[in-house]
Amino acid sequence: MAAGMEFCLLGPLVVRCGGVVVPVAPGKQRAVLAVLLLNAGRVVGLDELAETLWGAGPPPSARVSVQNHVMRLRKGLAVAGQARISTQPGRYLIRVDAGELDVSRFEAMLGAARVAARDGSWQVAAARAGAALALWRGEPLADAGSEVLALREVPRLAEMRLQALEARIEADLQLAHHAEVIGELRQLAGVHPLREHLHALLMLALYRDGRRAEALAAYQDARRVLVEELGTEPGTGLRELQQRILTADPGLAAAERGRLAAGSREPVVPHQLPGTVRHFTGRAGELTALTGLPGTAACWPGGGCWWC
Repeated sequence: MAAGMEFCLLGPLVVRCGGVVVPVAPGKQRAVLAVLLLNAGRVVGLDELAETLWGAGPPPSARVSVQNHVMRLRKGLAVAGQARISTQPGRYLIRVDAGELDVSRFEAMLGAARVAARDGSWQVAAARAGAALALWRGEPLADAGSEVLALREVPRLAEMRLQALEARIEADLQLAHHAEVIGELRQLAGVHPLREHLHALLMLALYRDGRRAEALAAYQDARRVLVEELGTEPGTGLRELQQRILTADPGLAAAERGRLAAGSREPVVPHQLPGTVRHFTGRAGELTALTGLPGTAACWPGGGCWWC
């Protein structure tokens, strides 16, 4: 293992070796490295790299240009004395060891947070989700130098960050920190008004904070947006939560902090987190079309929406 190597994509692209930044030329060279890192351990063809750099109409010199970028990257990443990029006929593969890529660490921490939530270990869930979020330094792939790559990957990464936020907030609610998360939830629901899970978490936090009227008003706000923007009523989960608030369902009450911290397995409301977002490659046109469809932001990518 090349000790001390770090590859960071959750913000501007950064490579470090032993804490020292390894320079990577701006523009297309960064885009090539980002594609290889996002496919670490998998071979990436020249055609895929060319599409990332130039879109659907690469110039005749595309293959030679990609080869030159890879050659320079291979030399630059050899600072630790080991080759990182291997070449196969028309294809390339980058080797990244465990813990070196921030995206992989983020996914592992988010997965650990989900496991802890299923086990009722809410303090662990909150800590793991918080650690995952701490890896973010800004807009992912902010300077990767490829619109195609940004269109293909940034929505997926942003969705995972939002899932981590929801996981951390849900754990905070189970730890009776409802008052502390209300402001954050209001802001998130305003930025993502079609995301029913956020509205449900906000309603629950308000209700547990003794603000029943505000919780019901939050439901009406969510319903209005969904009807106006999508022409549809809220999903079953949100409607059932409204009814439980109206009837003051005892199951919605906040549990005692000590009991939850000790590992209580009380049901979460709402309880189900979405699955891992699937990886998309070479689908820039399709993603553009999907992005333009009304209502796509209301569901989890990959069909994991628990409201549908």
